[in-house]
Amino acid sequence: MKVIINGREVGDEYTGCALCGDNRRTGTYLSIDGTLRCKVCGKPWSGAYQEVAGARLYFCCGDHYKEFRRIIQRAIAVGNIGRVKTVLISISGGERSVRVEDYDGKVVTINESMFNLTEQ
Repeated sequence: MKVIINGREVGDEYTGCALCGDNRRTGTYLSIDGTLRCKVCGKPWSGAYQEVAGARLYFCCGDHYKEFRRIIQRAIAVGNIGRVKTVLISISGGERSVRVEDYDGKVVTINESMFNLTEQ
């Protein structure tokens, strides 16, 4: 699975989190309690690889992994998508457009607030 955010390929520890695109060098801040945190959601930075739809991708925190997994599961359910080939994420302001394409050429587009982090 290839993940592209605003034209930049992401998904490993060097290129950045598969949901927000930030990496440890550019996407963190040190909180007053000394914890390294994600700039997007403020959760502690865990920087771990997780599997989503058969692909091993890098996420800055557990919330971003859960949110990305939710988006992919929704695209699979709504669009009857098969094996995911490409995920194109476009972020503008507080909105996010996610285009998921499978190997058969089926495409699903999901538009939502990028601050839609959910409890799962």
